[in-house]
Amino acid sequence: MRLTLLIKKYGLILVLTTAIAFLHYSHESTIHELHGVYKLFFFVPIILAAFRGGKIGGLVISAVVAAAFFPHAFVSDCRPCGSTGDKTIEMALYFGVGLLTGTLSDHLTNARNLLQNTLDEKSAMEAKLLRATRMAAVGRLSAGLAHEIRNPLASIQGSAEVLADDFDSNHPKGRMMGILQDEAKRLNSVLTRFLEFARTEPGDLAPFDLKKEVEAVIEMIKHHPDFPSVQCSLETEGNNFSAVGNPEQIRQVLLNLGLNGASAAMPEGQVVFQLNRSAQRIVCRVTDTGSGFSDEACEQFGTPFFSTKDQGTGLGLATSLKIVQDQGGSLEPGPANSGFGLVILDLPAENL
Repeated sequence: MRLTLLIKKYGLILVLTTAIAFLHYSHESTIHELHGVYKLFFFVPIILAAFRGGKIGGLVISAVVAAAFFPHAFVSDCRPCGSTGDKTIEMALYFGVGLLTGTLSDHLTNARNLLQNTLDEKSAMEAKLLRATRMAAVGRLSAGLAHEIRNPLASIQGSAEVLADDFDSNHPKGRMMGILQDEAKRLNSVLTRFLEFARTEPGDLAPFDLKKEVEAVIEMIKHHPDFPSVQCSLETEGNNFSAVGNPEQIRQVLLNLGLNGASAAMPEGQVVFQLNRSAQRIVCRVTDTGSGFSDEACEQFGTPFFSTKDQGTGLGLATSLKIVQDQGGSLEPGPANSGFGLVILDLPAENL
């Protein structure tokens, strides 16, 4: 594979070098005036190789050219080639041009890569700023809607409870009143999540044991009535998992990630929390045996009102993302179409 790439990169240059060397040798006794031109032609493949392979490419082809020129200049009796000093200088020039052109090419490539990285970072920052602006607008809209809807909704729910007392549960109107109450409760739950997303604040940040919070969340999931057959476990690398943040809010994030994973892993899947620590960060990887994220789900990760669930609002994940970012961490999905679910939570670690 590597040889194929080298041939593709330098094959034409080697052919050009061979052709120039052939002309140089074949015209030795016929057209002496062309020898000076052929020697200059040798600079063409050197410069091309330097632009393709940088300093290394330029020096390698310079060595090939020097090897091709050496027998003609120093072994055979080549009177048009000049004195020994002239020929030595010419060979040194081959290497000098290869080195200089390759160095300039390397600097140009580095500058181009630096510019591209800068543009990529700028685009990423613009995307994050646009996303933050949209999230803030959605938060304000959510708070306003929740405030305007909650009071009438409470009246509707209260009226439904009063009217339900006049009918038996088996009565058609009684069943309708039951549905009305259930839907009112569901809407109230959605409004509550709206307000949580809109009003989430970092709270007091302090060192806490992330492993302890994960263990508490695992116990909650194990005893959750909706996921009786889902296995939930913890894997750790290291001992100290003291992170900096708000433990109550981080537990809310962990629980949301765990429940999402359990829902995706149904009916008899598995959710695994994996903890590991570096010098400055603590990473919690939440993996499930579900189908994983699609390309669209990865792109819309943490976007309010985007959800792969039938009745989901996406506010749970959006709220989790906002909580983590406000506390100096990050929350990212695993690779798309991987065949398993993965969310990576990264938090600052307490300095030891």
